[in-house]
Amino acid sequence: MPQEVRGNMRPLGLEISFIWATMMVLETKPRIHLPELLKMSFQAMPTLQQLAMQGLLADQDLAISALEELPTMLFPPLFEEAFIERRTKVVKAMVVSWPFPCLPLGALMCQAKVDNFQAVLDGMDWLNNHNVWPRRCRLQVLSLQDVYDNFWEGCVGKKSTWWTEQVDPTSEGKKQQLKVVAEYIMFLTLKDYNSAFMLWLRQRRDTMRICFFRVLRK
Repeated sequence: MPQEVRGNMRPLGLEISFIWATMMVLETKPRIHLPELLKMSFQAMPTLQQLAMQGLLADQDLAISALEELPTMLFPPLFEEAFIERRTKVVKAMVVSWPFPCLPLGALMCQAKVDNFQAVLDGMDWLNNHNVWPRRCRLQVLSLQDVYDNFWEGCVGKKSTWWTEQVDPTSEGKKQQLKVVAEYIMFLTLKDYNSAFMLWLRQRRDTMRICFFRVLRK
């Protein structure tokens, strides 16, 4: 197998599960029509995974209703697509159901806009204001640091066996202490939203752990 193909591969379960997602969407509301397919022939052909995500996110309410049964391994790519495409309802719902300890948003800050970034904060607020969380939510840290090679690695780490690990059933639905970790350089990305974000942080400093770092880059 060519090296460039191997480098872009994801676990087989990703492709299989996205086939399921595509079928679920297309059975209810066909999203990809012949003119669109013809247009694709003159562009870079999207992968099956991308087509499935686009179909699922085309109906935000449908996507949200599917989160409860969505395989954990599909959360990172689906969140990344939803954040980039600014599907704000889905973004907030995925934060509330985030099945990993860390949400490495810093890897996506180049795509941050006022609406999709606010959707993440709205999801954090929901968790912060409720004592009982969704069953699969494990979120503890919102990381705005640009320290990961990609969003996938920031979520699951460099090991590829994370989805086989057993989760302590006694932690299901229990509120966790939330922490926001950021770099001062991040404000160059947020630009006009800086003051609103700083106000958000100040208003929650008694209920969340807020950590800022000044990183010197070469």
